[in-house]
Amino acid sequence: MESERDILEYLKSGQLELPPLKFRPKAESFERSDIGADVMLETDWQGRQFTFVGEIKRYGSDKSVSQAAEQARFFADRLQVNPLVIVPWLSIEQLLSLEQKNVSGLDLCGNGVIVVPGEVLVFRTGQPNKFPTSRLIRRVYEGTSSLVARVFLLRPQYNSVSDILDEISARGGSITLPTISKALKQLEEDVVIEKSPKRICILQADKLLDRLKSNYEQQKPRGFIRCKLTTKNNASIGATLFDAAKDAGVRIVLSGESSANSYATLAKEPIDTFYCTEITSLHLENWSAEMDIFSRFPNVEIKKSDSDVVYFDMRNVDGYNVASPIQAYLELANSDKRGQEIAEQIRKKIIQDLKELQEKSGE
Repeated sequence: MESERDILEYLKSGQLELPPLKFRPKAESFERSDIGADVMLETDWQGRQFTFVGEIKRYGSDKSVSQAAEQARFFADRLQVNPLVIVPWLSIEQLLSLEQKNVSGLDLCGNGVIVVPGEVLVFRTGQPNKFPTSRLIRRVYEGTSSLVARVFLLRPQYNSVSDILDEISARGGSITLPTISKALKQLEEDVVIEKSPKRICILQADKLLDRLKSNYEQQKPRGFIRCKLTTKNNASIGATLFDAAKDAGVRIVLSGESSANSYATLAKEPIDTFYCTEITSLHLENWSAEMDIFSRFPNVEIKKSDSDVVYFDMRNVDGYNVASPIQAYLELANSDKRGQEIAEQIRKKIIQDLKELQEKSGE
């Protein structure tokens, strides 16, 4: 489906359906120039006929779907029929949003919601996206591109794309201006941020966190060690590892899960997990520390990772680096039930901190 015209030709063929409903094009709608909408479709249910006026969009972003819903409702009121949105693929969130608006929605993958208030309600979801190019950027909430999304949870407003680049760089991230521009376009299409000539600001922090959570992939280390680490002179394990990493010129940070104590109230785990860009460079003997890799009671796990994501916005607490609250939230939100409960505490803190920043800036 390369264009809206391709979708329209598909609809004319009469192949569109959402069991138990089958849709057929209303022939005269293609011949009349005064209708204004893209297409009119009919379907039958229990001896009754229902007519829909459909608005087609090539891109299935939240912004496109929302705009299509408003346009469909305009034509539906004018023609006294039911409004319908048609895009290549609809997510469950988009389907639920359309249902709340009493607007029907169909995609070309088998997902959809047909709602005629008080008479018909059909809801089907779960079919994968067969048209991934119908989104502008597929991985905007993953990997390096996710830094653009994350930075809006740390500061609610920016003056320019360069301003965003500076903020990401200041927090330890590495990204290019073209990547930021492409990510911003998708975030705007998803109605997560708002762009104007003078500012770029966040609109929906909750939605942004949900998107980051659902697209997050747990880190796959390129190597790791688990050991019993003993320090001398009352030095903390975290501070000792930090000093050793600084001396070796590598990065190290406590993992998101192990950093949860910095943002939520919970009992400390017996093993602390760290991410480090190069484990073999840590010469702990220079810092009066002893490492026993054969111990039956390890207290430290060090995972090798060079992903900017885990080091982004890390913070120095008590002489060593802990993960960003966003990283802590994402790791815990994708873990077990206990971790998910802790993640909710951190989520509330992220949103509250952002609201306070917005109030200070007069947003």
